[in-house]
Amino acid sequence: MAQAIKQPIHPWAKRLYQAGRWAGNTVLWLLLWLSCIASMFFMIRYFSAAEWLSNLQGTRHMLAEFGMRLLMALPFTLLLVLMLRPVRTRRWIIGRIIKLAQRLRRKPTSQPSEQPATPIANEIAPTSPKLATKPLSRRRFLVESGLVGGVVGYAMLIEPYQIQVREVNLPIATLPERFRGMRIAQMSDLHINAYTTSADLARAVDQINQLNPDMVLLTGDFVDWDARFADAATEPFRQLRAPEGIYSVLGNHDYYSGKIDTIKQAIQRHDLGLLVNQHTVLRRGADQLVLVGFDDPRHNRNGGPRLSPESINPEAALKGTPKNVARLAMVHNPVIVPHFVANYQLDVILSGHTHGGQFQVPILTDQLVGNAEYFVRGHYDLGKSQVYVNSGFGFTGPPLRFRAAPEITLINLVNAKA
Repeated sequence: MAQAIKQPIHPWAKRLYQAGRWAGNTVLWLLLWLSCIASMFFMIRYFSAAEWLSNLQGTRHMLAEFGMRLLMALPFTLLLVLMLRPVRTRRWIIGRIIKLAQRLRRKPTSQPSEQPATPIANEIAPTSPKLATKPLSRRRFLVESGLVGGVVGYAMLIEPYQIQVREVNLPIATLPERFRGMRIAQMSDLHINAYTTSADLARAVDQINQLNPDMVLLTGDFVDWDARFADAATEPFRQLRAPEGIYSVLGNHDYYSGKIDTIKQAIQRHDLGLLVNQHTVLRRGADQLVLVGFDDPRHNRNGGPRLSPESINPEAALKGTPKNVARLAMVHNPVIVPHFVANYQLDVILSGHTHGGQFQVPILTDQLVGNAEYFVRGHYDLGKSQVYVNSGFGFTGPPLRFRAAPEITLINLVNAKA
């Protein structure tokens, strides 16, 4: 019997097949990637507002929160592995899904027929081109995914509880003598919800009291999304010992709650000195220091301009301030700091909002956050003004922090000439 003749594959057909296969694999990867994001988003929104979780206390809450974080870690780990090893991970996941489907659909094996079909030796060879594939090493995949899972586990279960106290000296050229050495504690971005609780905040308040600050400043985002937690985000601060008072400003998430009046009332009810485009004058004898609090510059959830005239009103905030007196300012989002430095005399500006990047990937995170908000974290000397961006206490999005631990800042005001 004459051997079958193999038909040559046209180059355009091969390219078309390869393009179709690439497109199909890309769609599969995107579906898996988007499924991970959707799963995380659903769990974040559900658990952050879960009343049953917020009602648990003590050990029960700790165990429930631990389980919740482990559950959230799974799609986040898979998301990272899909980004690091897109081809191999996709093949591995699809392979597991196919095997599971085959097991579920498997029927009992029947008796073999007396004459089993045998392959025809001279059958025409298939025309589908063979693409070189490198089989996924099970060991390597487990090692890589284990490492990624370990990083996610650390970021969710360890670092969020390691509150760092960072001390910084901020020089002011016009600082009055009686205010030299003034100690100011700053917290920002509390994001209190069902799994970042008032009990967590109370432990941070204890740490602040151990620092013996003269004054405490809170730079916005008391709640995450839900105004139900307004009291939980403010009541623990009643235990603070700060002889020169506690002052605060609002953040974008306070507005995102949709009930900004509820947030304001809780802040005022617990005597946290809310300043919304307002100022107060601190006095030590004949010496004075102006403290200014600005509204959040960008709380439009659809974006909006970097400077929102509807919320920020520097002229109103600074109206009536004594001349030639040092000015200390608070504003939640540092995106507006360059505008302040260029147009107003503010000696020190304290902000938050950025969470220090929250998940710090070297170079990449700082670049992304810096492009969006100009500043990322820590101290910036802008010549005319000293700027400090606090890394925040809580988190938004996945409940994790990596190389961006929760922060309490202890600020010492010093004479610039010293």
